[in-house]
Amino acid sequence: MFIIIAAISSLSYSLFIWVMIDKLEYAMLNTLVGHEVDELVSELAADPEGTAMPKTASVHGYLLSRDSEAPVPEYLKVLDPNIHSGLTVGDITYHVAILDLNDDRLYLAFDVTHLSRYGDVLLVILIGGGFVAAFFLLGIGLWLTRKFLLPVSNLAEEVANIDPTIRNVRIEEKYRDYEVGLIAKSIDQFMDRMDAFVEREQSFTAAVSHELRTPVSVISTSIELLELNSDISKNQQRTIDRINSSTKYMRGVIESLLYFARSTVITSDKTIPRIQVSAVFQDILQEYKTRAAEKHLSLKLKSNSHVMVRMPEGHLTIILGNLVQNAINNTDNGEICVTVSDDWFSVEDTGRGIDEGDIDHIIERCYHSPDSPGCGLGLHLVMNICNNYGLKLEIESSVGSGSKFVVKLPESIIH
Repeated sequence: MFIIIAAISSLSYSLFIWVMIDKLEYAMLNTLVGHEVDELVSELAADPEGTAMPKTASVHGYLLSRDSEAPVPEYLKVLDPNIHSGLTVGDITYHVAILDLNDDRLYLAFDVTHLSRYGDVLLVILIGGGFVAAFFLLGIGLWLTRKFLLPVSNLAEEVANIDPTIRNVRIEEKYRDYEVGLIAKSIDQFMDRMDAFVEREQSFTAAVSHELRTPVSVISTSIELLELNSDISKNQQRTIDRINSSTKYMRGVIESLLYFARSTVITSDKTIPRIQVSAVFQDILQEYKTRAAEKHLSLKLKSNSHVMVRMPEGHLTIILGNLVQNAINNTDNGEICVTVSDDWFSVEDTGRGIDEGDIDHIIERCYHSPDSPGCGLGLHLVMNICNNYGLKLEIESSVGSGSKFVVKLPESIIH
């Protein structure tokens, strides 16, 4: 763009100069011819017979009445009375003035060949100078580009390649002597705030992992000890079951929060053990049977598949646990059926269903319908885990007819 602008500007300026010089040359010749004609007309008026016609190396004069003495050239006879510029005869260029004097006609021809050639040379010089100036400006443009724009490109590339897992990365020192040094300084200040934020998040995650899991583990252990007591009445057992159910729900919430707080970038780690989906699901459904029984719901598992997947059992537990828990919360009667196939599994209920306008929003963070008892994290967490492992979540539902959540397994994790 710089060279295009420079070339157009230089050539336009050269053309302007050439046009102005050409116009000045024409005006100068007209003035010279006019002055010569005036003098010759004055002399002819004073002495018509004794006034000689000019005949020099550059000026030739002719009078039609004296054609027999000095014949008027044919290239002049065909011209009308006026000033004619740029008349070329052979290798000679003339500037001609023709004037009628009563019954006579005066011809003055000025040889401007050398002047015309100088004009052509000047035009070549101007155009050549325009190109030279354009290439000179190109060199300047490339130099300016390397000086001013290359640091910007390098800065952008370096910022794009910053590893988010590495703390205390600073780049201001490299660009302190460049114009982008202020931008680099601002990026470093942003990185300072980001590092502080990450440190707070990591501290919070560590605190949650220890301070919340410990009391939940103590409660779970106490419940197991209470269940060993054979003297517990049925009413007490129901109370213990509710505590146990709430404890498992709290454990699920803690796992969800920790999952959000940690890095969720999944790699193809071959050390992750393979797990059988049906066996895991059977254990998960066993934990939810008590909650389903409290609402008089039938909880079924249909599977004739022995498919195994390579992913952490805890993540698969979060997916199915949230889907089953949502199904129990939104079903007042009927059944909940979990089906396992070779490349997919589903959770289907006979509950209230989901409004068509809410289907696209229920996976959003903290989104839930007014009558939903959850906090809106479950399905959002499920969708995040599915995205990380390449699983595809499909939702089919209509109000009053129940819902069906289908999770399709990719070939990359199936064994």
